[in-house]
Amino acid sequence: MFIDPQQFGKVGFAPFEAVTAAVTSATQGFWAVTTEAAGYSQKSVANVFSFGEKLSRARKIEDIIQLNSDFAKVTFDDFTAEVTKIGGIYADMANQTMRGAKPEFSVRPLDESVTNAPRPVSPRKQEATAANSS
Repeated sequence: MFIDPQQFGKVGFAPFEAVTAAVTSATQGFWAVTTEAAGYSQKSVANVFSFGEKLSRARKIEDIIQLNSDFAKVTFDDFTAEVTKIGGIYADMANQTMRGAKPEFSVRPLDESVTNAPRPVSPRKQEATAANSS
């Protein structure tokens, strides 16, 4: 029941350290997402300029249609790959953040009996109910 004097100074630090670890992990994850998004933006802009150059050199309508089709396919594939990569970064960030916070902040799972329990009636509703029944 009593805390050992050597442990007394550390009692309040465990939640603080867990929050600090979670915030640090989240910050690193957001930094990784930002870096990845910036790299994708640069690549995307370069692809658009390259497409514009190729399109300006095309002379036949078939070439223009083929260039547009190829550009759309490459752009869609790059976007899909990037979204998948960023989604993975977010998932890793969430796992790392929660892994650090789990031991200190355990969440009690909802019990079905608690969620289905009747909610308390507000005092005004109780007064109104009492006045109507009289």
